[in-house]
Amino acid sequence: MKNRSVAQNEFEAELVRLKEKFSLLERRLSLKADEVVHTMAVSHRREIDGLKDEVFRLREELKKVRKEQKRNFTGGVIKRQRRVV
Repeated sequence: MKNRSVAQNEFEAELVRLKEKFSLLERRLSLKADEVVHTMAVSHRREIDGLKDEVFRLREELKKVRKEQKRNFTGGVIKRQRRVV
Protein backbone atom coordinates (compact mmCIF):
# COMPACT_ATOMS: atom_id res chain seq x y z
CA MET A 1 0.00 0.00 0.00
CA LYS A 2 1.25 3.39 -0.94
CA ASN A 3 1.95 5.95 1.77
CA ARG A 4 -0.40 8.85 1.09
CA SER A 5 1.02 11.53 3.33
CA VAL A 6 0.22 15.15 2.71
CA ALA A 7 2.41 18.09 3.49
CA GLN A 8 1.30 20.07 6.52
CA ASN A 9 0.77 23.28 4.56
CA GLU A 10 -1.43 21.41 2.03
CA PHE A 11 -3.38 19.83 4.88
CA GLU A 12 -3.90 23.20 6.57
CA ALA A 13 -4.94 24.85 3.29
CA GLU A 14 -7.47 22.07 2.66
CA LEU A 15 -8.70 22.33 6.25
CA VAL A 16 -9.23 26.09 5.83
CA ARG A 17 -11.08 25.48 2.57
CA LEU A 18 -13.35 22.89 4.22
CA LYS A 19 -14.04 25.22 7.15
CA GLU A 20 -15.01 27.99 4.73
CA LYS A 21 -17.22 25.58 2.82
CA PHE A 22 -18.94 24.47 6.05
CA SER A 23 -19.41 28.10 7.09
CA LEU A 24 -21.00 28.87 3.74
CA LEU A 25 -23.28 25.84 4.03
CA GLU A 26 -24.28 26.87 7.55
CA ARG A 27 -25.14 30.39 6.35
CA ARG A 28 -27.15 29.04 3.43
CA LEU A 29 -28.98 26.61 5.70
CA SER A 30 -29.72 29.39 8.17
CA LEU A 31 -31.04 31.64 5.40
CA LYS A 32 -33.20 28.84 4.05
CA ALA A 33 -34.60 28.16 7.52
CA ASP A 34 -35.36 31.87 7.91
CA GLU A 35 -37.15 31.87 4.54
CA VAL A 36 -39.23 28.85 5.55
CA VAL A 37 -40.18 30.43 8.88
CA HIS A 38 -41.07 33.70 7.17
CA THR A 39 -43.19 31.91 4.55
CA MET A 40 -45.00 29.95 7.25
CA ALA A 41 -45.58 33.11 9.31
CA VAL A 42 -47.02 34.94 6.29
CA SER A 43 -49.24 31.97 5.48
CA HIS A 44 -50.48 31.72 9.07
CA ARG A 45 -51.07 35.47 9.14
CA ARG A 46 -53.25 35.22 6.02
CA GLU A 47 -55.16 32.33 7.55
CA ILE A 48 -55.67 34.27 10.80
CA ASP A 49 -56.86 37.32 8.86
CA GLY A 50 -59.31 35.15 6.93
CA LEU A 51 -60.63 33.60 10.13
CA LYS A 52 -60.93 37.03 11.73
CA ASP A 53 -62.94 38.28 8.75
CA GLU A 54 -65.17 35.22 9.02
CA VAL A 55 -65.74 35.86 12.74
CA PHE A 56 -66.71 39.48 12.02
CA ARG A 57 -69.06 38.36 9.25
CA LEU A 58 -70.67 35.74 11.50
CA ARG A 59 -71.00 38.29 14.30
CA GLU A 60 -72.89 40.66 11.99
CA GLU A 61 -75.07 37.80 10.77
CA LEU A 62 -75.84 36.83 14.38
CA LYS A 63 -76.82 40.43 15.17
CA LYS A 64 -79.25 40.38 12.23
CA VAL A 65 -80.75 37.05 13.36
CA ARG A 66 -81.17 38.31 16.94
CA LYS A 67 -82.76 41.52 15.70
CA GLU A 68 -85.16 39.50 13.52
CA GLN A 69 -86.01 37.18 16.42
CA LYS A 70 -86.64 40.15 18.68
CA ARG A 71 -88.87 41.75 16.04
CA ASN A 72 -90.78 38.47 15.58
CA PHE A 73 -91.14 37.97 19.34
CA THR A 74 -92.29 41.55 19.90
CA GLY A 75 -94.75 41.29 17.01
CA GLY A 76 -96.17 38.05 18.39
CA VAL A 77 -96.65 39.52 21.86
CA ILE A 78 -98.44 42.55 20.43
CA LYS A 79 -100.76 40.32 18.35
CA ARG A 80 -101.65 38.22 21.43
CA GLN A 81 -102.35 41.33 23.48
CA ARG A 82 -104.69 42.62 20.78
CA ARG A 83 -106.59 39.32 20.80
CA VAL A 84 -106.98 39.47 24.57
CA VAL A 85 -108.33 43.01 24.48
